[in-house]
Amino acid sequence: MKEIKEFNILKIEKGEGRKIKDYIAIERNITLYLNGEEFITLMCTPVMVKELSVGLLLSEKMVSENEDIKEIDFNEVDGIVSIKIRDYSKNAIEKIAHAALTSGCGRGLATDFLKGFTNEQKVVSSLRIPAKDISSIARDFINMSIAYKETGGVHSAALWDGKRIEVFCEDIGRHNAVDKVFGYCLLNNISSKDKIVLTSGRISSDILLKVSRRGVPMIISRNAPTSLSVDMAYFLGITLVGFVRGERMNVYTHPSRVAFS
Repeated sequence: MKEIKEFNILKIEKGEGRKIKDYIAIERNITLYLNGEEFITLMCTPVMVKELSVGLLLSEKMVSENEDIKEIDFNEVDGIVSIKIRDYSKNAIEKIAHAALTSGCGRGLATDFLKGFTNEQKVVSSLRIPAKDISSIARDFINMSIAYKETGGVHSAALWDGKRIEVFCEDIGRHNAVDKVFGYCLLNNISSKDKIVLTSGRISSDILLKVSRRGVPMIISRNAPTSLSVDMAYFLGITLVGFVRGERMNVYTHPSRVAFS
């Protein structure tokens, strides 16, 4: 499925108008069925929808490893992802029905995380990354997004091992992009241990929780964090780096993982 659609528009500059072709990021509803039960409908960029669906299940702690996924199928015409997982409980649907709507683009889910994030396992890692490498990879990361260059309307997320970007995903929602990264990792047996997540968007509490649940010790963005995400990152042992612009950056928590001279 495509992620960009062409439109004829009127562009006005300096008091003059002209007709041009413009490119817009596609938004579509995708419905996830879990073991035959309708689970949730996501508004997303309709690419890597299997990875998005699996990433959501990871974030909600409904799966934890590849073996939990017994079957997965995507009907492109109807926009339906069907997943069969082991150890499934119908109570999960009721759980999502009472989920918090987070600050993510579109409908972000994080069930009971405001009440229970202190019960999450803290991230322990000996990772240490030079600040100059963070600046360099941040530039490379921004230039990887063709869809953003064409539309200005998508977010990106990636998994970086300190040397190269292993996974890169895009979506209209920043939380969707992160879910796609982790879903891809699970389906392709890629470990996130001692890796770094890059995101183009604001680092909010829901994004931070997704990262912590995958054991990622560092998250980097060129944008701002929220106060709750900083509090959570400090408590959960995650290094949060924001406002990466050129050689500048703000290291909000656990700065010992960033080397500089």
